[in-house]
Amino acid sequence: MLRPYLSLASGVMLLVSANVYAQGEADFSKAIELTAGHEELDIKNNRLLLTDNVTVKQGTLEIKADRVEALRNADQQADTFIAEGNPATYTQQLDDGSTISAQADRITYYQAREVLELVGNAQVSQGSSRSSAQIITYDLAQQTVSASGEGSENNRVTTIFTPPKKKKDDKNGSNN
Repeated sequence: MLRPYLSLASGVMLLVSANVYAQGEADFSKAIELTAGHEELDIKNNRLLLTDNVTVKQGTLEIKADRVEALRNADQQADTFIAEGNPATYTQQLDDGSTISAQADRITYYQAREVLELVGNAQVSQGSSRSSAQIITYDLAQQTVSASGEGSENNRVTTIFTPPKKKKDDKNGSNN
């Protein structure tokens, strides 16, 4: 029973379900590498706590935070990763080559549900668009984003679409 925990603490390599494949498909079949200045393993409570400049990498997926907590489920698999920072950040290269990035006070990755939940000053950016809200839920498999202003002063969600820069030829209003 102690063996899975020791390999977690010493190797700090966790596998995430390979059925998460809607974005960054290759990333989700790779091991997760966690690095930090300090690590504490609580065997009794199935909990690994990393602090001091934490980085979580899995292929092109990268989360940076001040603190990351990894929790194991009843099957002894790392199932939930909670990253906290000022802010915690997430980036990943998508299959089409574009990059998605996010930041929040807390980013929780629910591995079994294939969901990222961003809470507190949350923002998601892709291309020229950016959404901000108090809570943003990003379903990795379905590639859907749900945002809520819940808990914020004005309970609003903001999305910004930046138009492309005009080419020099378009300066005079030509529509060729």
